[in-house]
Amino acid sequence: MRKIELLNLLEELNFPKDEYYVLSGASLVLRGIKEEANDLDLCVSEELFDQIKDKFNLTDEKKNECGFYKINDNLEIVVDKKEDFKMEMGEKYNLEDLQTILDFKINRNLPKDKKDIDNIKKYLYTKNTSLSNQ
Repeated sequence: MRKIELLNLLEELNFPKDEYYVLSGASLVLRGIKEEANDLDLCVSEELFDQIKDKFNLTDEKKNECGFYKINDNLEIVVDKKEDFKMEMGEKYNLEDLQTILDFKINRNLPKDKKDIDNIKKYLYTKNTSLSNQ
């Protein structure tokens, strides 16, 4: 999914901003670090999950081995306590903390993650360099 598709899906969902954040590949796409994500993964609060579970028929059978509920081919969610959220506040959407994504991809050490790892490091370096020049 490209950035415009992700943005459209997020708009459609219309979830309360402080009750979820965008995870992994989709958060990289929204930052401009990556061109495309396979799908939209969200981490939602327990409160939001309680509000949406009936609407999306989120039963244990829809949960995969990683703990994600598959809503459809383009959207999966995982539930967490708000106090455990690992996110960066965004103007319109909250995104998973980049260091968390980087650490996960480094530890997983799959060939498909190499490009993301390099691009995240470049992004963080550029961001830190521009902040120190202010």
